Amino acid sequence: MEEPVPASASALMSAAARAAHLLVDTPPHLICDDLALRLCRSLPTSPLDYQLAHRDEPVLAAARFSACVRARFAADTLGHVEPRQGVLLGAGLDHPVGDTAGVQWWTVDLPDVLAWRADLYERAGLTDRCCPSQADLTADDLVHALVVAGLDTSRPVMVVWLGGTMYLPDEAVQHVFAQCADLAAGSVLVADFVTPPADRDQAGQAYADALATAVGGHEPWRCQVSAQNLGDWLGESSWQVSRTAAEADAVPAGFWDRRDALKPMRLVQLVEANIPV
Repeated sequence: MEEPVPASASALMSAAARAAHLLVDTPPHLICDDLALRLCRSLPTSPLDYQLAHRDEPVLAAARFSACVRARFAADTLGHVEPRQGVLLGAGLDHPVGDTAGVQWWTVDLPDVLAWRADLYERAGLTDRCCPSQADLTADDLVHALVVAGLDTSRPVMVVWLGGTMYLPDEAVQHVFAQCADLAAGSVLVADFVTPPADRDQAGQAYADALATAVGGHEPWRCQVSAQNLGDWLGESSWQVSRTAAEADAVPAGFWDRRDALKPMRLVQLVEANIPV
């Protein structure tokens, strides 16, 4: 079977980073993503090979930390909210981690990305338990697309948007916030956002530069927003911020008492918001 061309290089690199975390880094671990491991191993070559071969490379270690800490943040949120419906925006190869029992999930992405995702699941002999919903977040009616795919808008929803906001222009991100605000009261949003260069530390900027080189300019970062402006955007769309953290701080106590290649960096801001009941 011919190896498929990735519809999203960044999505494949993120999956490889999550998969490598348990194999390369020492405990404590942020997540265990066996599914990402099986998806990556279904390919003759993937970024997982580089992760395993160069485990002490700072850029690859930064990729592991960034991908895993945002998944951990979402899993922690899922542990204390009520919604039994979940949506992964710009899903790529993401899937829910943590205790997802009783939660029905939808993946929203462009048609070619969803087709690529389905092909990788088939190659790996896996069943994707998320329902696909095709939508262009810059142009389509997101809620309508989800309703067509079976979402019940009368019940609260957990919307997870990880590793995707940075690829859209500011106005598109704000438009998604506004659309999702039409979901039922009690709905929750978890997202991550790249901060402007002035808010980054040296390690965060080095990772940003390396990632831009790795994707060859094909997936440039557009939205880079400060924590203050992010709060304003959410408030303008009736979202109430309930939790926010820099990625370096969104880890369990004692996590940074370690001797492997993982190091704290400040590049991404994580946020949890809700539609008040």
